Amino acid sequence: MGSYQLGLFMALWVAAFLLTRIGLSVLFKKAGYNPILAFIPILSWWWWLKVVNRPKWYMIGMVIPCINILFSFNITLDLLRSFGQFRWWQHFVGTVFTFIYLPYMAFDKNVKYLGGAGDAEWRKKNIPPHRGSREWADALLFAMYVAGGMRSLYFDLYQIPTPSMESNLMVGDFLVVSRAKIGMRIPMTPIAIPVLAHKELMGMQAFSDILELPYMRLGGWYTIKNNDVIVFNWPADEEQFPVDKKENYVKRCVGVPGDSLKVVNGQVYINNKKLPVVGHTQKRYLCILKETVTQDFLLEYSLGDYNIPVDAVKMIEEAAKTKTTINPIWIYTWPENADKIKGDPRVKSLFEATQDHVSTSMTFPNCISESQEVTNWDINDYGPIYLPKRGDKITLTKGNWEYYKLAVNKYEKAGIEFNGTGFSKNGEPITSYTFKLGYYWMMGDNRYNSLDSRFWGYVPEDHVVGKPLFTFLSIRKVIGIDELGQPKNAHGNPEYDTKGIRWEKILKTIE
Repeated sequence: MGSYQLGLFMALWVAAFLLTRIGLSVLFKKAGYNPILAFIPILSWWWWLKVVNRPKWYMIGMVIPCINILFSFNITLDLLRSFGQFRWWQHFVGTVFTFIYLPYMAFDKNVKYLGGAGDAEWRKKNIPPHRGSREWADALLFAMYVAGGMRSLYFDLYQIPTPSMESNLMVGDFLVVSRAKIGMRIPMTPIAIPVLAHKELMGMQAFSDILELPYMRLGGWYTIKNNDVIVFNWPADEEQFPVDKKENYVKRCVGVPGDSLKVVNGQVYINNKKLPVVGHTQKRYLCILKETVTQDFLLEYSLGDYNIPVDAVKMIEEAAKTKTTINPIWIYTWPENADKIKGDPRVKSLFEATQDHVSTSMTFPNCISESQEVTNWDINDYGPIYLPKRGDKITLTKGNWEYYKLAVNKYEKAGIEFNGTGFSKNGEPITSYTFKLGYYWMMGDNRYNSLDSRFWGYVPEDHVVGKPLFTFLSIRKVIGIDELGQPKNAHGNPEYDTKGIRWEKILKTIE
């Protein structure tokens, strides 16, 4: 993915760099070094290490991405201590808001150079003793800075919470997600509690909206392609949270900006060509059991969950007329696995259940239409629909407005009005619109059990978080079953039981 508003980012970076270096130059002078050295990128670190009396090999750590976050925390903390800043709040502000605190500290006439705090003997003699609570506070600051920096800029961790990507990604899989590979998105709400919470902690908001930055992204070395698995912020989250604090979802990106997409009989077509299947794309099957469903049955065939058919009661009553006991359930699996299940002695019969039970009013764009249904599309037969790319200029018409208004007015906040015959912006008539963002189409591999773009439309590029690299841990989860044989759920969310670890999935790359 290409960069976005790189000029704005560079302007902010240069401002922060200059403020930091102005403060650092004065501190260098107080420590007896040439202040000009503070303005030389990379080389200034060498003299910084001299000021704080850290060993020369620290320079290696300062130039290695990711690792340099750890080393920069240490030398910044050393710098603060070297000039008599020993309080915890000073360490917090000095490490998190360095570009503000270094100039403040440097121009304080009472701040003097006391010596290199990187030396263990110096710290033993000069740093006041702390209580146990201070040690915990220091450890927390370290974790927030290092882990928070890693997760905000380079890598993130994500747990699969729903079965929408089964059986390629299972409930209980923990993924390592690269933010930098597709282009690092600059945090939009930089004032937040890192690591411990995404948007809420103990019922309280875990971030501050005092400072909200516009969408900025650095260029990556990988361009998102059709069929890539992507983590993104759920655009249909109607809670009033900033973009980067919306719920994280993971789906397969079946369409990229500039594509024309359609689904015919469950098969995805991109620009009129079949999209190849990666891994297992699950189908829905009506499984008629001779007995009550059990977790052992689900685990044996890698079935994370199941559902009760809408006409289950009718089927049970019809079977009862012939003195036959059955238990109909919907299962979601791939064809080869379905063939194995069909031969299980506990299974009376198994049928592919492709009939759509979802109302067309729930699909996009019908779900956002203020009038009648725009299309008769369903989850099996959908489209065609075009995914705008950055810079696309379209002529606005009554026919395409229902498809594009979500992107134009909600995601790009263009404020375009349609009066039934024509379009206007700020009272001025217009006939066309140029898109500022690119738009993606995300679908789950578990096609009949996935809340995805078919229901809520495009995913704007500013919502894209990163690309999963591998599964670092996989906990075997299976849906809970109540005394009536129904899948357990709480407030609409499935309740899963833990049944060990999927050792075969640990450190497995993502297809």
